[in-house]
Amino acid sequence: MGLPGIIYQGSVKNINGLEGDAAYVFEYSDRYSIFDWGVMPDELAGKGVALAYMGELFFKLLGDPAIWREWVITPAMRDDSSVDGVLLEKFRQHGVAHHCQGLVDHTGKKVAPEKLSAFLAVDAQTVLRPSSKTVNAELLWDYSAYQKKPTKTLVPLEVIFRFGIPSGSSLLERAEDSAYCKELGLTTPPKEGDEYETPIIEYSTKLETRDRYIGLQESQSIAGLNDAELKLLRDTVTLVALRLKDIFAEVGIEMCDGKLELAFSENFDTQGNRHFVLVDSIGPDELRLTYENAPLSKQVLRNFYDNSSWYKATKKAKALAKDRGKKDWKRICMDELKMTPPNLDPKIIASVAMMYKTLSNTLSLKHEDREVFPDCLQLKEMALELKQLETRL
Repeated sequence: MGLPGIIYQGSVKNINGLEGDAAYVFEYSDRYSIFDWGVMPDELAGKGVALAYMGELFFKLLGDPAIWREWVITPAMRDDSSVDGVLLEKFRQHGVAHHCQGLVDHTGKKVAPEKLSAFLAVDAQTVLRPSSKTVNAELLWDYSAYQKKPTKTLVPLEVIFRFGIPSGSSLLERAEDSAYCKELGLTTPPKEGDEYETPIIEYSTKLETRDRYIGLQESQSIAGLNDAELKLLRDTVTLVALRLKDIFAEVGIEMCDGKLELAFSENFDTQGNRHFVLVDSIGPDELRLTYENAPLSKQVLRNFYDNSSWYKATKKAKALAKDRGKKDWKRICMDELKMTPPNLDPKIIASVAMMYKTLSNTLSLKHEDREVFPDCLQLKEMALELKQLETRL
């Protein structure tokens, strides 16, 4: 007997299950998506299996109290008000709550510890998708369902953390908004090359047709968060980001920024505030990683498209859609601007596919003392190949 069927097909992964069941199964594909486009024209062999492996590994690590107890924070972190010592002590006792149940096969049966799979079982979470309407050429979204304080429900935000401002960082586009930068805790506008010991936290919409960066007040409002819940959300992401940064640093990889998704837990504190659960995925598609200045994440794919006519058309289409109060900017790009993403060079496809496997191997050797993908390039070789490829192309 196979899985019950796909209830949601995303750009990169499918969700299998039955509405109302306690568990779903993420099916990771070899597809990839960048710039909010959806499915791109090429596939990366082995990517799905690698992402499923890394997703399970990171949830296991973050959920393990021992990983938190062995972590030594710096004096600067200890003195930083954004690093919540009470919450850290909770993680040292219980780990971080998450939705991951473990790898399964195509029938939903748990796989043996040494086996790989593209299927990951998770606790089911409700997704309350906002409806929309256009008023005076402005697209408005209805998040009223979140005012009812739901539980076991996806928070309708992506929470972005930043340890630095690399070239091309989207935060540079908001650098002149002094009020927004003040919300981020910045006393001067961010500039390329800036680095932070504790992360800057931003919020964007998650369930709209195009992600929007939004301020604290709108983030709190659309998600139905009270002040205590907003603080707990921020503090959780701050600690998880700091711990992930050090997990990568242990194998020589730098994590510059990333995004996390959370769900409202069924558990409450004594004041009636909801707790949070880490959900979705954690891996190179959600993080910006580098090794010896070579990108080791989805950023490498963005770099190959950055100067393309198609990418320029996506930005124009998004601006046109916003001006017209329309949701479907992609249709404008295809029908009006006559642009779709071109195929990648086969050399790029092969190298990026290898990158996901090399990352998996690097982490599995560190944390499980095994290579999950035999005959892969070593990390240093992988970085050199990607840098040479970018130079040639």
